Amino acid sequence: MATNKNVIILVPNGHRQNVGVTPNTTILQILEEVCRKYGYNIDDYDLKHYNRVLDPNAILRFTGLANNAQLEMVPCTKARSISIVTIGIQLENGERLMTEVTPNTALAEILQNANFNEEDLEKITLIYMHREISGSEALKSTTLKSLGLVNGKAVLRLIQKRPQTVDNVNIVVDERNSKTATADTNKILDSAISKKKIQKSGELEICSPDKEKRIMTVPSISTDISAKSQILRVQPCEKHETDDLNNIEFLGERNALVFNQAAIQGTFRDELPDDFYDLTVDDAKILLRDVKRYRKELEEAPLLTNVQRQSNKEKRMSDQLNKYRCTIIRIQFPDQFVLQGLFQPMETVQAIKDFTKCYLNDVNSDFMIFTTPPKHILNSNARLIDENLVPCAIVHYSGSSALKLDVKQKFTDPKKVELQVANIRKLMINQEMTNKDENVNNDTSESNTQTSNESSNERKSKIPKWLNPSFK
Repeated sequence: MATNKNVIILVPNGHRQNVGVTPNTTILQILEEVCRKYGYNIDDYDLKHYNRVLDPNAILRFTGLANNAQLEMVPCTKARSISIVTIGIQLENGERLMTEVTPNTALAEILQNANFNEEDLEKITLIYMHREISGSEALKSTTLKSLGLVNGKAVLRLIQKRPQTVDNVNIVVDERNSKTATADTNKILDSAISKKKIQKSGELEICSPDKEKRIMTVPSISTDISAKSQILRVQPCEKHETDDLNNIEFLGERNALVFNQAAIQGTFRDELPDDFYDLTVDDAKILLRDVKRYRKELEEAPLLTNVQRQSNKEKRMSDQLNKYRCTIIRIQFPDQFVLQGLFQPMETVQAIKDFTKCYLNDVNSDFMIFTTPPKHILNSNARLIDENLVPCAIVHYSGSSALKLDVKQKFTDPKKVELQVANIRKLMINQEMTNKDENVNNDTSESNTQTSNESSNERKSKIPKWLNPSFK
């Protein structure tokens, strides 16, 4: 949808009126503008698109109207009345402030009734249906009616702006030359980070953001900053993967580990620029090519019998068995503790149950394990590969008994668990690459042997049958 577009309104007197709109414009605002120009009562008319009467409270971006869409003013079948609107303001801490106001009430008035002063309005941003209203002036000029709220209930999300800071960067700048020093600091930091990325492009390091320190000092002299005064020290991340793997204490067989899911923190990732998500011509060509290829495969695919489908399924299973020597199973308990173990793909679900029983308070208690979504209770006699638990899976525990207290006290750091899982996957990938290389070598040798045999047969076939080799 374009940022700005027009709609054409057919007025009852036969005139056509072009109205400029935005994606956040409501149908009621369009109707109000036309009625104000031609002197009609807004409460007596609706807007109709073909055979569909549009909701006056709907926002244009959700109506599906195209650019230059033609709308017709028709008399209302039901009188439009103004009622009380229930508004909930959701704060950043999750709390909601509820109030009842009329549709003509401004957003600033609602916030002031909720004990927000004039200074707070400059830092506040309200979000409703992907529309952001920020600043004191915008909050005072925006009413609930302009948002399409004339009845019912709605929730407005409140966000307070904070000064932007750069994580893990300590910059010391003299106040007298803060403007000049800040610009030079950004250039130095960007160039240093780009060089660092180029040098480390072939390496993969796992580190936490708190271990990475960048200290920059900018002198308090004027714009003449020498190379000696530009100090940028980047402490590289230390590689502790080997030490962390050696320090992991397994609870028992199957490399059992217990960790608390609530302690897992999201990995720090650099935000990609907005232009990264722009669809280029090359991207569109690749997508179109893949769609055509997939459609061609579906159209040219032969009809399969039940035996052929079963054969293909067995082939996929054999490929998985050759590719994954073990599967990682995580049993998640209701108290957010997770028990992890390694299993063979051909083992049954009963092996997971027996493994779980060893770490429960009551070994004889009944329980079940299932996957979700959708909820699927695992069959104890089924193999792991038949239940789609290869190469890894999360199963949920449902039972009366919990994990032993001493087992919970021996929980492992989730970061170490992720390192151990990454190491296992790396070993499986290396094993797969080795097997592929061996298969390629075998195929090459077989093809060479076959080629030599064919060439010798061709030479033999060139000799006439009546020629006696002894007379050569």
